[in-house]
Formats: sequence, C-alpha cells, structure tokens
Amino acid sequence: MAQEENNPNLLFVNLADSAALKNKTSGLKEVYVLTANKKPVQDWYNNEFLTSTKVQYERLVLASMLLISLNYAAYQPFKDAWWEEERANFHFYRGWRRNRGYWDFGWHDTLYGHLDKLGHYYSARLLSEQIYYISRWIGFNKNSSSFIGPILSSLLMLEIEIYDGFFKDWGFSLADFTANELGAFSPLLGEKIPLLSNFQLKLSYHPSNLHQQESTFIKDYAGMTYWLCFNIHSVLPIDYKKYYPTWLNLALGYSVSKPTRGKIELYLAPDINWMKVPLGRSQTMHFIKKTLNYFHFPCFALKLMPNKKFYTIYF
Repeated sequence: MAQEENNPNLLFVNLADSAALKNKTSGLKEVYVLTANKKPVQDWYNNEFLTSTKVQYERLVLASMLLISLNYAAYQPFKDAWWEEERANFHFYRGWRRNRGYWDFGWHDTLYGHLDKLGHYYSARLLSEQIYYISRWIGFNKNSSSFIGPILSSLLMLEIEIYDGFFKDWGFSLADFTANELGAFSPLLGEKIPLLSNFQLKLSYHPSNLHQQESTFIKDYAGMTYWLCFNIHSVLPIDYKKYYPTWLNLALGYSVSKPTRGKIELYLAPDINWMKVPLGRSQTMHFIKKTLNYFHFPCFALKLMPNKKFYTIYF
C-alpha cells in the first residue's frame, strides 16, 4: 500500500494487498487498485471503474463530440412529438387551460396525471449519472464529476424547456424545470443523504392500444409505468437481514389509463436491484447491471387502483 504524498485522501493498493482494504480505508475519499504496471483500473472503495487519475484531453474531446451528436440526434423525435405546433413569443406555461392554473404544479394543470413530470425527473437523473461516469472515464476526480453530471444534465434539459417556451400550446413549464433539477441533482443528494439511496425510479413500457394515434412513443403515456423501488433489506432488523435477498426490492407503480385525462393507476410488484445481484465485478458487468437498473422488468403485479386486479405478468 502507498499513500499519495500530494493528496492524503488517496490510497493506492496493489492487488495482493486488497484484503487489507477494510482496515485501511477509513476516512479516505478514493482508493485505487493497481495492476502490475501501476495503472489504476478500479476505484474499489466506491465500486466504480476507472482507467485514469488525470484528465485525458483526447477522451474529453471524444466525449464532447459524442454528447453534441446525441443532443442533435434527439432533436428530431422531440420535434415530431411536440414542436410541430404554432409558434409564439416566449411565455411560461400555466397549464392546459392556458389562462389559469398554478404554473403546471396544480393537479388540474396537467392532461397526463403529471406522468410527464416523472419522465422529466427520470431522464434528467439518467443523463446526470451517465455524464458522471463519462467524466470519471475522462479523468475528472469524483468530487468534480459529482457536479459535472448534474450541471450538464440540467443544461441539456433546460434547452428543451426554453424551446417549449416559444410554442403557443406549450410554454416554459416551471414544474418541468423543477422535475429536471430534482432528477439531475438526485445522485448528488443521494451521496449527502444516504436514506435517499434506498429509493430509485424505474420505467417499464408496453405499447398501449392508443399509441398508433401518436407519431412517437414519447407521448404514449398510457403505455408507461414509473416504479418507485424501495430497498426492503435496508430497513430489516439485523437478525432478519440474512434471510432476505439484498437484491429483492418492493416497487410502487404509477400510470394512467389513457394518454390524456386518464384515470390514475397504482400497482404493487417486486423488483430486482441488479447492482446487488452477484454476477461478477468486472467493468463490463458493472456497466450492464447499472443499465439494467434503470428498468423494471416484467413480473407479477397487483393493481391497487382504480380497481383491484392481479397480473401474472405486467410490463
């Protein structure tokens, strides 16, 4: 083991010494496992995977070009879904009734049961987390990346809201903006408030019988279900934890019966926390499990409202 002279919060550990990590990492912010050629390949303490401890500008340029390209590619689906309407001067959105409402925060300000707000939160969080990992891959340290992810995610989502502000039927939604910010900064809040890490929002989708009426699935709200997944294992008494799988969560699903002015639907179902499934610790497997954890997979479910119904398989 070797302490970094210029940074007392860093500890570099050879693979042969990894068993001693438990007694040596108290108070340290970052711990790297080294290969024989002294290149750090894994942030063991934080269960993250790295290939550099300094900024690599080739990767920075590549990542920037990729982000710009993806941003441009995402424009067309949004244009087809929302931006073919009549334009207007920039304005704020009060709600579907236009001349009255609580600036899209009120329950009756929405046509979609606020399912669109969950979509904003979900998308902003996904962007924030992915940009965080890209920043780490580029070589930014953990603290810097923890802010780069939320800030860039906020800016990308803000771009959509500003564009909405110039369309007559829409407008800049303060509620959408709030959902964006909560989603973008939720990973950072999860670090500061450990209790929040026990919750995760996931998505499942199956085309509804109304999706043919829309040009894109983005507006098929009746086919979307957002699941608030809770880590049951974290609240069990210590004596019972060994009997309950760490990867088995409980999820509350939220959907609507039709895309506009539909009835609210609530579901209860089990859910898998893929990050807790023992499928290996390789960099590839970490990425796969992290990706799978954004989605709720088909499983049996109980509909709680507006009527009770049991599904052997619910998407």
